[in-house]
Amino acid sequence: MEIRSIQRIWNLPNRSDPLMISAGSARADADRPSTFPKLAYAALTTLGLLGLAVVYIVDPRIQGNYPVCPFLGVTGFHCPGCGTLRALHMLLRGDIIAMFGYNLFAMLSLPFIAYSFLSGATRAFLQRSLPTVFIPHRWIWALLATIIAFWTLRNVPIEPFTVLAP
Repeated sequence: MEIRSIQRIWNLPNRSDPLMISAGSARADADRPSTFPKLAYAALTTLGLLGLAVVYIVDPRIQGNYPVCPFLGVTGFHCPGCGTLRALHMLLRGDIIAMFGYNLFAMLSLPFIAYSFLSGATRAFLQRSLPTVFIPHRWIWALLATIIAFWTLRNVPIEPFTVLAP
């Protein structure tokens, strides 16, 4: 494949063109929509849907269908993500109550992750933006503290905290 065809596919500027090297060329590139975000979001959507189909079909509750969590395998403790695959399986099967029993924190995060992905895809395909949600830095630190607390408490073998383990 020659360089010019790669430049056209990925929307790269032609460096042999003297106008593209000038200072005003950056503005011309900014006005031209890039195809890379569209390809990236299309690929992510396709891979995500294929992954969800696999999770729907292959039950992660049956031992041996999926590999063991590396953190759990090495340390014997549950990581904050342990149980997410089983929870997604339950969500896809429509068993909402069982879904929250496997990983409450990850399932509560799904709407925010979906909105973030949808916002980026809307910007890439429609050149529009969904309303931006500004999260103050204190909330980010609070989220990190909540993840660490969840991680710690789900490994405590005392009765009220065993509910958090998958």
